[in-house]
Amino acid sequence: MSGDKLVVDTNIIIYHLNGDKTIELLLMGKKLAVSFISEIELNSYPDLSNQQREVIQYFLSLTEIVHSNSYIVAEAVKIRIGKKLKTPDAIIAATALVLNLPLLSADKRLAGTSGLDLITYTPAN
Repeated sequence: MSGDKLVVDTNIIIYHLNGDKTIELLLMGKKLAVSFISEIELNSYPDLSNQQREVIQYFLSLTEIVHSNSYIVAEAVKIRIGKKLKTPDAIIAATALVLNLPLLSADKRLAGTSGLDLITYTPAN
C-alpha cells in the first residue's frame, strides 16, 4: 500500500476496533478518511456499550470524515447503476474515487469498480 492517506470502509474500522493486528499494521502511519456513511453505520451498530461508543468516537476524531457533495453523489449513482451495489457501499466507494485515494475494504463486491483503487482485505479466520 503506497501513499500516506486512504479511505477506510466500515468493515475495516470494525476489524481494527476488535483488535485485528494486521489491520493495525496496515493503518499505522496513515492519514485516514472515512465516509459519513461509516460514521452513521458505526454509531448505529446495535447493542454498543457506552465504552464502545467512546472508543468509536475517539477513533473517528482521529480521521477526516468526508460528507456528501455533488461529486460524490454523481459517482455513487454511476457505481450503483454499474455494479448494483447497496447505496451505502456505493457512497463509500464514490468517496474514495472523488478523493482519488485508495479504499481499504473487506467487501469483495467492490472489486472491478471502474477507477477505484481497491485494497481488498481478507481477515484471518
